[in-house]
Amino acid sequence: MVLLNLKSILFFIALSQGVFSKAFKRDICGKDYGEATKDIEDISKQLFISYCDAANVYDYIEKGEKHFKKVLETKFDEKFSEKKCKQKCEEANKKLNDDFKRFDRNLIKIRSKALLGSDFYTSCENNCHLGSLNAQVLKKEGVAKNLAKRAMKKKVVKRDEKPCDPIDQGKITLTSTEPYNYGFYRYLQESDSAKTAISVINGCGPKNNEQISKIVGSLPYSDEFEPACNSHDICVTCHQLERSGCDSTFKNNMKSICSILYDAQPGDNFITKAKKAIKKADCNGNAELFGDTVSLLGENAYQDTPVNTSPDCCLWC
Repeated sequence: MVLLNLKSILFFIALSQGVFSKAFKRDICGKDYGEATKDIEDISKQLFISYCDAANVYDYIEKGEKHFKKVLETKFDEKFSEKKCKQKCEEANKKLNDDFKRFDRNLIKIRSKALLGSDFYTSCENNCHLGSLNAQVLKKEGVAKNLAKRAMKKKVVKRDEKPCDPIDQGKITLTSTEPYNYGFYRYLQESDSAKTAISVINGCGPKNNEQISKIVGSLPYSDEFEPACNSHDICVTCHQLERSGCDSTFKNNMKSICSILYDAQPGDNFITKAKKAIKKADCNGNAELFGDTVSLLGENAYQDTPVNTSPDCCLWC
């Protein structure tokens, strides 16, 4: 009987130690972080800081995402104001700072930036600047459209009557049955082929238009957006859609690439999700700006493309 009681006592001691040990691991600096404990452990290891300090960084990133979310997802239009946008960044930053009055906010911010590669306030201001550039482009586009309408009344464009080689002289090869990048396929024009739309694709950036290059500058996502740019070249060359349709599809394709790259995926940890949230906002901002700039400056390229849209023409897609 004594032996049984002793065994029972030892069992309950071991059980309680396991429970307390588990509770201790979940409790960091007086707060139960539950499932987030693993994320805090990762932050601690990456930054070589204590669990308590890592928990502060975790809280800072989580609250930063919450406070800056609306500003980073602001829609761009002609009425977009960089000043008002930056005021919202200031407000979000103040809320974030107020949440950490009792701590060394600068140190936490530095650690957060080291972890994510950027900070919310800087990303917010950058997004506001992209929006301002985009608003300028949209205003110019509105003027350009009015001018284009007037010009078209005087000039009748008959693209369907422009000459091209028979379709059987166009030799196109699909390089793979699998998409080569972000869901887009790649085709090649064979050396003995008549000219086809494949021969005009040239990716993104300066090669397309000197004015576009001047406005957009060095496009941060030129490599990522290349499949969308090439698809746009083909759409415009073949006149698959009205010009506005090609431009709209182009912008949607770029945003789809942003989603493929930066949407959170099952298995992503806290740090990865936070990085993706910041990068997706920047990627979408650049997609908006680049797409609208192409719309502004692409009218002449669309109208002057020497293409016959007949299905008997090898430039037809």
